[in-house]
Amino acid sequence: MEDSDKIKLVAVEDTESGKKIAFASFLRKDYVAKSLVIYIDGNNIITGIFFSSDVHGTVEWINGSGLKNCHRWESEDQARSRSYLTRRYTAILSDGSASADFARDFIIPDILDNMENADAAEWIADILRVREYLVPVDLSRFRVN
Repeated sequence: MEDSDKIKLVAVEDTESGKKIAFASFLRKDYVAKSLVIYIDGNNIITGIFFSSDVHGTVEWINGSGLKNCHRWESEDQARSRSYLTRRYTAILSDGSASADFARDFIIPDILDNMENADAAEWIADILRVREYLVPVDLSRFRVN
């Protein structure tokens, strides 16, 4: 992946319960290819991390629970085979649940290996090794250019 296609920090936003730190790469303007979103509470503790790979699927890491809600994308053949309507108007959709091993082997590496900031990728990889992470996030490390 070229440096210009790397996953970069795009936003740090306030939410009702804390903050959202968003990283993304784009296939074209306004079309996200890969993304990683970190949600933190009012005490700067991570509540969850959402990973989305345009190639493999999506997964969440939920603080206290670990990897959950893993879904892989369906193939083009699967998208075409459902009904008359989907044969005429295909769309690639999430094709049901996948295992946490699928997420560890495919989705997460696709995101972390393509991040522009290697330190942030290593930090996130460390978080994923535990089920519960209670160290407050140092928000000064996240500045949008």
